[in-house]
Amino acid sequence: MKSNRSLRVALASVGSRGDVQPMLALAQTLTARGHRPVVAAPPNFENWVKGLGFDFAPLGVDVQAFLAANGVMMTGNPVKIIKEMNRAFKEQLVPGAQQLKHACGKADAIIWGGLAVIAPTVAEHLRLPVLGVAYTTCLLPSSQHPPTSIPWHGLPAWMNDLLWRANRLLGDKLLLETVNTMRAGFGLPPVNGVREHIFEDNPLVVAADEILFPADPLWQGRYPYANFIFFDDPAPLDPELDAWLADGEPPVFVGFGSMSGAGTNRVEGMITEAVSATGRRCIVGAGWAGIGAGALPQGWRVVRDAPHALLFPRTAVVVHHGGSGTTAQALRAGVPQVLLPLILDQFHHAHRLHVAGIAPRPVPMEKVTASQMTGAIQAALALPGAPRAAAAQRLRASDGRVAIVERIEAMAGA
Repeated sequence: MKSNRSLRVALASVGSRGDVQPMLALAQTLTARGHRPVVAAPPNFENWVKGLGFDFAPLGVDVQAFLAANGVMMTGNPVKIIKEMNRAFKEQLVPGAQQLKHACGKADAIIWGGLAVIAPTVAEHLRLPVLGVAYTTCLLPSSQHPPTSIPWHGLPAWMNDLLWRANRLLGDKLLLETVNTMRAGFGLPPVNGVREHIFEDNPLVVAADEILFPADPLWQGRYPYANFIFFDDPAPLDPELDAWLADGEPPVFVGFGSMSGAGTNRVEGMITEAVSATGRRCIVGAGWAGIGAGALPQGWRVVRDAPHALLFPRTAVVVHHGGSGTTAQALRAGVPQVLLPLILDQFHHAHRLHVAGIAPRPVPMEKVTASQMTGAIQAALALPGAPRAAAAQRLRASDGRVAIVERIEAMAGA
């Protein structure tokens, strides 16, 4: 259905593929409703965005190259993560804001996600409506979970509250001056707190399943839900892969998306032993780490890029890092999952799926052994299927994209 007025909407995201892909899904819906999206994203996604027929504007640095050069960020150590993220923000915030301002030429509204936290300031400067999209609930303060940089879940409520207070104070100490320098460059007044400015002073929608990732009652409806955002990937399955899938029992899929570094390197060395012990064949998703480049058992397959929406329903188990996009696709496919979290929100997703009875207890990627991986695959297969099936049914019936686009249409008067 098309709206009454065509909008030029800037879709801004900084991060890995899992941060950018939801913006492309929104671009698809915006286009179908008669609007004109422009996707502002890291330059390594330019060919992908343009290949889908959308306008592109560079935002930030080549994330794949940045992560390869800064492998210390791919760790579950919260101190190292905070230190490196702080350095990256300080280096990229001010130039990124100027890039986004340029991308928003003739725009009527901005939707942002991932690490594009500059969007509220740019929108304020340009006097545009702005809507943030959180792909996970762990970005938002809650007594139900710790801050994103903390890998320890299942803590008592008072401990989570304490960690969030410390997170707020640390964030202001490290970044408030940089944020206000950026704002001063646009002639805007300073803000008193980084978190309040980004997550509380401007509208934000949670793009996640509310049953598995429930709202904190203390939010008092501040953050409406729109459910996961699913991208309509036009790429087909490779014909040879399609034939291989049809010629045997469903395989185990092992892939870690945009993750790389020591964690994925050590797991790569145990995939053959871990999956072979289950008696099943395997598909290895190469991802940004390029895993599966060495010798693999006869008949196994390595895929560089395959649409998860088509691949996952034909697998027996999906072993992955717990990124929001991969988690959502595996949930919608209704297949067993093993989550080996490495950084940030992945620990939150792994914990919530375990609590819901959908996945076995997670083991961090940096600590898992081959025997533990084998046991986790077998445990995932043995879990009752009802919780998994219920989640899949909900997600197949949901359309978070339309809810988000309708919200920005209302904000922009379309």
